[in-house]
Amino acid sequence: MIRLNLVSASLLFLALAFTADADAEGPGDEVPGRFDEYELLMLERPRLSLMKTQDLEFPDGLVELWMRALRRKEPELQRLVIDTMAMAFEEKLEGLEIAVEDLVTLASAEKQDLDVVRAALQTLVVLDVRDHQKLFSDLAISKGAAISEIVEPALANWQSRVMEDVWIGRVKEQAASPSQMMLAIKGLAAIGSKDANQALQSLVMNSSALRKLRLAAAHTLGVVAPQEQMALANQLLERSKQQVLDAFLGLALIDGADSTDAVTLLGEFARHENSAVQSLALGHLYRIDFELVLPHVNKLLGSRDVNVRRWCAKALVDGEKGDAVPVLAGLLNDVNPGLRSFVADSLVDLAMAPELKPLVLSEVDKVINGENWRGCEQACVVFGRLDYEASAVRMVELLGHPRGDVKVAAAWGLTQLRVAEVLPDMLDHADSVFEGLKSGQLDAGMPGVTFQLAHLCLAFGDQGYTPAESLLVKLVPKSYDYGQYPRPAAVWSLGVFHKDDPEPRLVASLVERLQDDAGMVPEIELVRIMSAVSLGRMNAESAKEALEEYAVNTNLLSSATRWGIEEITGEPVPLPPFKPTTNTKNQWFLTPLTP
Repeated sequence: MIRLNLVSASLLFLALAFTADADAEGPGDEVPGRFDEYELLMLERPRLSLMKTQDLEFPDGLVELWMRALRRKEPELQRLVIDTMAMAFEEKLEGLEIAVEDLVTLASAEKQDLDVVRAALQTLVVLDVRDHQKLFSDLAISKGAAISEIVEPALANWQSRVMEDVWIGRVKEQAASPSQMMLAIKGLAAIGSKDANQALQSLVMNSSALRKLRLAAAHTLGVVAPQEQMALANQLLERSKQQVLDAFLGLALIDGADSTDAVTLLGEFARHENSAVQSLALGHLYRIDFELVLPHVNKLLGSRDVNVRRWCAKALVDGEKGDAVPVLAGLLNDVNPGLRSFVADSLVDLAMAPELKPLVLSEVDKVINGENWRGCEQACVVFGRLDYEASAVRMVELLGHPRGDVKVAAAWGLTQLRVAEVLPDMLDHADSVFEGLKSGQLDAGMPGVTFQLAHLCLAFGDQGYTPAESLLVKLVPKSYDYGQYPRPAAVWSLGVFHKDDPEPRLVASLVERLQDDAGMVPEIELVRIMSAVSLGRMNAESAKEALEEYAVNTNLLSSATRWGIEEITGEPVPLPPFKPTTNTKNQWFLTPLTP
């Protein structure tokens, strides 16, 4: 435990180091954020879903017809029938087992057309016929790559040893094509062949062989007998100072080892100068025991390689120690968005422990009040999910941040906090965004602008803030100037404001939006969907006929209209009858004539 205490003592230094580098730009920072990752309230209340589609139907007599065609001595017709059988089986056509004997006969016939052999074997593999593995092996050897590339992966998947000697011989001789060599290596890995050890080691150490083959051979040894490869892995570690590939080979050789010797060797690899080697070694150590990564955190958490930083962060998270929280909070500023999100999620989880929550809130509060846009964005996420109402004032300030990522995160965070005191300020900001879009000072294509406005509009409806109604009403008329989401958000919130209150002018406006599906520029589909939802929520009896007009399909609009009708009538709406299936997969090249 002394080792871990020394690591803990250095964490404060790391937190300060990450804060100092807060403004460094990272790869991809010019790309707009992933704004659609923040859930929109209107898509959850109610949750609409598509109707289940009808199962595919098959004509009566289809299998019998294909069997008659299969027995005709016409190779091209036979190939078409066989390939079609494989596709039909994957579509759950029953009764195809009747073709197995014929397929085996076709595949094993002398002087058979190679395309027919290929098709027959491929379909037998699809049908998962495992009773003829010796035939498969013989054909793979005699017919060459066209057949072996179908057969050998199947044999490996079935963990069949029928080709083990062939595969070992191929690796030992190292004379086959790269694709055939790879089939052999993967086959030996699948069956866990211990007899291939010498041949695989020879390939690993052959510097003239292709890199991908050497790595595949090393991985196979790492799966089959990792502990037996320790000496060779040590040798490759020494050689890796001149050739980094040797380090990857050495790591692959001990991929499945977890002994004391393996841990010691992995620690040496973790100190390698190449960050990709470090990452692989840390990953292996982590899988054995996350605590084995902790001694390396002090040196490697500042790595330029995100994969190295990620393993360090995962180990700190798993440790669930208070002294790791400041370091993790510093990683909210990391240049990699995936790592930032992971750390944000982890801090939320850590805050579930009563003894850690105050520290998490304190450290994340420092980040949200800082200048780094990445940290501000992720801090909004953390505080939104933790319902930390004290952060609401700062989130309102961040609504005006120049970076779209922060704008949207702050708006979403406010929808989660539901703090009434800041609603007037939120409305002021929403009004200014609307006016900016209307005047052209802002553009719907600007990163985050319309997503932010949508979240604010939804917050007003969710919290019943009726002073926002005048703004929401302005967003109802058709316009593409405000982007895809603010207008449906406004329609949804108006429906919440007027629950069981079918205000005539609003009902008329929403019916108009619902029915605007024609012309060169029809209404945005989500506006129509939310119009249907709000008409139902408002109990707009006069809109029932308009809703029924669109309740006969299987799309989301139809689902919304049926929901709306049920809200108005209080009775379930029967699903529309299924139409006959017209899926092109049912239009097989050869089908029985219908009477």
